Amino acid sequence: MDTIKNYQEFEEKINSELVVIIAKTKHCGVCKPLTEKLKTFMVGYPKIPAYQLYLEDVEIFQGQHLVFTVPTVIVFSESKEILRESRFIDFDKIERLFKLYLG
Repeated sequence: MDTIKNYQEFEEKINSELVVIIAKTKHCGVCKPLTEKLKTFMVGYPKIPAYQLYLEDVEIFQGQHLVFTVPTVIVFSESKEILRESRFIDFDKIERLFKLYLG
């Protein structure tokens, strides 16, 4: 999973049909195992790019996308947010969304 380093890079990445972003902090104890779980989950969807974003590195993201808690997983479709899961991530809901979009 690649790391987004700045807001401009983020804006370029979310132009795809589906993109998954996990917003987290470097000192979050829950974020590390959840990121690993997301990586494992995304293996089943190789055509959907997934990125991690550290709020300390891309501070504007927190304000622009109203991220109040970490970890937060946001799914974008062509630059629009279509799903957000924070703290307790429902992977079944994400999977249902993927199946809707991918057919």
